[in-house]
Amino acid sequence: MAMLTNLWQRIVATPAYLTIALGTMLVSWQAMSGTLPLLVQWSVCGGLLFGIGIPHGALDHLIDRETALQQGKSFSFGWFLAKYLLTMAGYGLVWFIIPASSLLLFLLISAWHFGETDLEHVPPTPAWTIVRFVAGGFVLAFILLMHPTEVTPILERITHQDTLTLSVWHWGVAHSGATVWCWGISSVCLLGWVSYVNPVAINWLRLIRLVIVLALGYWLPLLLAFSLYFGGWHALSSFQTIYRYLRHTRPVPLTPRQIWLQSLPFTGLALVSLVVFGWWWWQYAQQWDPLPLLFIFLSLITLPHLTIMHGMNSRAVIL
Repeated sequence: MAMLTNLWQRIVATPAYLTIALGTMLVSWQAMSGTLPLLVQWSVCGGLLFGIGIPHGALDHLIDRETALQQGKSFSFGWFLAKYLLTMAGYGLVWFIIPASSLLLFLLISAWHFGETDLEHVPPTPAWTIVRFVAGGFVLAFILLMHPTEVTPILERITHQDTLTLSVWHWGVAHSGATVWCWGISSVCLLGWVSYVNPVAINWLRLIRLVIVLALGYWLPLLLAFSLYFGGWHALSSFQTIYRYLRHTRPVPLTPRQIWLQSLPFTGLALVSLVVFGWWWWQYAQQWDPLPLLFIFLSLITLPHLTIMHGMNSRAVIL
């Protein structure tokens, strides 16, 4: 019983082990059967997306309120919502005008955000900022370049066959092995050098778990590879950071379950918005390719979240 209790406490403290277990099970299933049914892939993706992926972004209003209070500023939910919607509207307009440039911007911001989450508790110095960006870019490049047959048609549809974007992508695919190895080795060397020059407490065991999650994704289809990283790693890590940031905002510290429950209203709103979006497309816009529209919709939700998370991470380092 004591062994089971210790195991459970270890899993609660490090939920990424569940992600590794899930990824190992999926890889084993695929190895035995030769393929994974689409129903299984979409079920795992949906479970991770709506179980932790969207909920970790549905706490942005609480993060923004806590950041404002810590800085001695007032918080207005109306103003928060207005900023959120204005950011989405502006970015959406840019997407329709220059889709290829908007995609590049989204990838660059995502690379930074992934690196900021994967390398926790490091100071916002120029050197560590570069390390985070390079490391996050490697994660994104690894997932995409290791699944070229699935990414290429998606990229063609999102960019409307943009010549420059596709030529760069095809060059990267043609040299994917060298690109990934050089990028990975450069990330490790840069991390080691900056750790030596500006030492901080790096959780190397945590980075090993990240490598395992990425390695499992290499053997899986793109949908599962990205779901394992985004939901089973990035969102879980972000949620743990959010929990530490918000837990003392009340006289009685909040539990992870209580904080997760507070995400449900906006998670439900995101789900309803997605359903409404699908209904609108089916009724009025079937002549438009739904994939670019869906990608734009998801990126519009993501961009304001990245800004708020960056503010929280910067504040958490200072505190």
